[in-house]
Amino acid sequence: MSELHPQMRAILDMLAKQSEGIPKLHEVTPELGRFGMEATFTPFWNEDAPPIAKLADREMEGPRGPIPIRLYDPGAAEPSPCLIYFHGGGFVIGSIASHDGLCRRLANYSGLRVISVAYRLAPEHKFPQPLEDCVASVRWIAAHAASLGIDPSRLLVGGDSAGANLALVTAMVLRDEGGPALNGAVLIYGTYVGHLESSSAKAFGEGYFLTTEDMKWFAKHYLNAREDLKNPKVYPILGDLAGLPPLMVAAAEFDPLLDDSKRLVERLRSIGAPHDSVIWPGVTHACLHMTRMLDPADGFIRDLAAWMKLQSARLAESKTAGKS
Repeated sequence: MSELHPQMRAILDMLAKQSEGIPKLHEVTPELGRFGMEATFTPFWNEDAPPIAKLADREMEGPRGPIPIRLYDPGAAEPSPCLIYFHGGGFVIGSIASHDGLCRRLANYSGLRVISVAYRLAPEHKFPQPLEDCVASVRWIAAHAASLGIDPSRLLVGGDSAGANLALVTAMVLRDEGGPALNGAVLIYGTYVGHLESSSAKAFGEGYFLTTEDMKWFAKHYLNAREDLKNPKVYPILGDLAGLPPLMVAAAEFDPLLDDSKRLVERLRSIGAPHDSVIWPGVTHACLHMTRMLDPADGFIRDLAAWMKLQSARLAESKTAGKS
């Protein structure tokens, strides 16, 4: 294990000082949790969000009403590959706005269009409703690809934390239930196992941004009953991981969810499933948001963007070879 990056330590110290005398996330209602995130986290960590050639807010047709989406276009030639992004926040908090800077960077660095999806949140919309929105978003985007400037044969899904869970399960559902086929999935420090007694949860469950108490709070609001804990659409490590598109599994070293990514990679390796993986040293959960204070974070995003670009190029090459 490496040491905590000095800038990461400074961020944690700053956050600890700011939170003195304030109730913790797991001590408040979901409404207050969302308010706190949008009032503090979102403006602070998106202050350095870079410009992008074109940004458009739209709505798509969801299973139970309209779902807001945001299209990030870095100036890509049409039809462009597209990353469909599901934000993190434990299925309870988070938004398009909280992940705006990250999505801008992924689009700019990869040259792909990115569409961020505001799926419905728990507890107002418990499992499986957020997942249903994510699956529906891929199908809607594929069906409306021409108007979005997107190549429907070069779609990727991605997300961080709970969003990584939703991205992986979305890929599983699309594999099993008629597509559309995906070109890859970017899974960033996700929750896949649901086991809070792992070594990483014990080591980093307090004082490293995300806490085990937070994770219990998220699960309480997302799940309907204990039976959900056995459902592979909740914890995909329990499901069939064969036949998925290539996966990029990225994790943070000082994260209670680190072992979730390790377990996922072990399963993928054991069945020979196509994947790449990385553990970012010296950093915690949510590090990709912290570019304004954490120098390595921008490089991590560039590496993910390079993987996305490579996946899209591989498919384009295979199409060309198939025509020759």
